[in-house]
Amino acid sequence: MQGWLTPTGRAAPDVIRYAAWVSVWGRWLIWLVIVVQFAYRPGFWYHEGHFEYLFLPVPFVTLNALVHYRLLKNRSVTWRWMFLLSAMDMATFTIGIILQRGFEGFLFLAYYPALALFVMAFPSLVLGLAWTTMNAVVYALVSLRVGLGLDLVAGDEKVLLARVAAMYILVLCISFVVRFERTRRQAAVERERHLQRERIELSQAIHDTTAQTAYMIGLGIHRARELAGESNQELNDALDATSTLSKSAMWELRRPIDEGRIFEGRELQQVLWSHCATFERITSVPAKVSQSGTEPPLAMETRSRLFSIAHNALTNAFLHARPGRVDVRLDFEPDSIRLSVSDDGVGLPDDYAERGRGFNGMRTDAERMGGMLVVENSGGGTTITCVVPRAADRGG
Repeated sequence: MQGWLTPTGRAAPDVIRYAAWVSVWGRWLIWLVIVVQFAYRPGFWYHEGHFEYLFLPVPFVTLNALVHYRLLKNRSVTWRWMFLLSAMDMATFTIGIILQRGFEGFLFLAYYPALALFVMAFPSLVLGLAWTTMNAVVYALVSLRVGLGLDLVAGDEKVLLARVAAMYILVLCISFVVRFERTRRQAAVERERHLQRERIELSQAIHDTTAQTAYMIGLGIHRARELAGESNQELNDALDATSTLSKSAMWELRRPIDEGRIFEGRELQQVLWSHCATFERITSVPAKVSQSGTEPPLAMETRSRLFSIAHNALTNAFLHARPGRVDVRLDFEPDSIRLSVSDDGVGLPDDYAERGRGFNGMRTDAERMGGMLVVENSGGGTTITCVVPRAADRGG
């Protein structure tokens, strides 16, 4: 079974999360119908004198509430949770069929949406058919042994066969649709990656020429600064400002090249470490990366937005804070990801939101990930912190 549950055998984390939402609300709807039916027809659900049956759904309702709570709190809901929910579904509906005295009940219909949700989360055809077979065998055994069993004279065996066949037809149809949509999505992602690689190659070509020119300009400015000496402070200030702009241009030219590693599948920590090393080479400002916790599998969009926030924070530190060092820290907590960029500079001006580089963009990136951006500014330095929920980014 472990071989079936490979990354090619289960859906992407965002698809699993969507299936989890549909599954949770579907169960609440089913339980609402049961409660309403029980209020009007209590004898329809259990045998006379067997009130202990009423407590059987308690663990299933509890599990559904737990998954719903995790969804509301933006916590991870992985394929393991979906598999457990599917197992609970089979047990719940089987018990319900037993309470309804077997074949004559209508709760067998609940197998169909449960199987559909299972195939959405696990598009593997082999796993889907295996799970369908397990449900079909259990339902057939219950139909044969519970209550009056099958009336062969009335042709109940044909009805049972039709119900089981409908399970397989449903699973096959949904599986093919899911695989078709998955193929289309993978093709679109591959096209986007191809375009991104072309942009990276173009950026590299521009960098190889323009960055060399910017570097030579920087050397010329440095030489002019030495020739000017201390005789003309105004000239020195102008040369220093021009040197800073030259370094800033070289730094911005490196952004698409370093960010391209994200689209190659590199971990965020590795990309930031390389980017900070580039920052230190260009600006001569020491920049270190530290990390706590283990980096989970993150969506490419999440890694790209966090990289953008880190890049803009480093740019602000270099252009406005005149720091002696910059520290970038990643904290991977159970329910959140925290990125902070700190410097020991002079702090940002009071109107940094208007003057600073990309603060609105950083805040927008954080909000689009469901998180927030916090700026702590003082005369002893600045810390920019982004906190986002881990949510759907964990794949298992």
